[in-house]
Amino acid sequence: MQKLIWLFCLLILPGFVFGQNYNDSCYVVTEPKLLIFADQIERKVPIVVNGFVRPKSTWVWSSSIGPDNVKRSEFIIQNPNSFAGSVDVDSITSISKFGNAFFDEYFYIHEYFKKNDGSLHKCPPKEVRVKIFPRVKTYEAITPNDDDLNDYLEIENLDKYLFAEVKIFDRWGQLILSRVGFDYYEKIDPSKANKGGNMKAFNGYLNGKTLPSGVYMYSIKPDEDYPEIIGSVTVIR
Repeated sequence: MQKLIWLFCLLILPGFVFGQNYNDSCYVVTEPKLLIFADQIERKVPIVVNGFVRPKSTWVWSSSIGPDNVKRSEFIIQNPNSFAGSVDVDSITSISKFGNAFFDEYFYIHEYFKKNDGSLHKCPPKEVRVKIFPRVKTYEAITPNDDDLNDYLEIENLDKYLFAEVKIFDRWGQLILSRVGFDYYEKIDPSKANKGGNMKAFNGYLNGKTLPSGVYMYSIKPDEDYPEIIGSVTVIR
């Protein structure tokens, strides 16, 4: 049996037997996803991966998985002493093409090192996904009295999340409204409009009938990686 094991290693795992399995000696990524809020206080957010810098090795963060001549990412500041780097939140949110919009991009780590025979070995690029979220915020109360001031529950930055899930519950926990991000503010047929307005947003009415004053719970799930937001809004008449 022992001879069969050694034969398997010699035929299938020669790098393991002779110490030449260079892919195994490349770095690994332990945190392949980094989640950031655009308005958070810390503007330089570290990216930490499980790797090491060997003698005669070079590595680079890139927004491309390209085979050769990869360019360093304009968004990531590299630490020359490790595989760690940091995302510059300001460099992303200040560029007009992104603005305060939802940012979701894959970055790749490329490592090159010299083997014992002097030839250059390139490790398979490993990816890290960086997501920067615009903060979703709501207000504590609405006053649906048709004066066009605070008549409905406004959800700041909801327009950045087309498939967000918005749910409103009454004081007994019954679901009274369920919307998707892209149609929360959608206009509806004026002839079918509630008394308090002609949008699908929560406005203190249900099926054309006035909801009682009081506290209503909401649940907002902007994105699969964005933590669920649970809170309450008070209807004041």
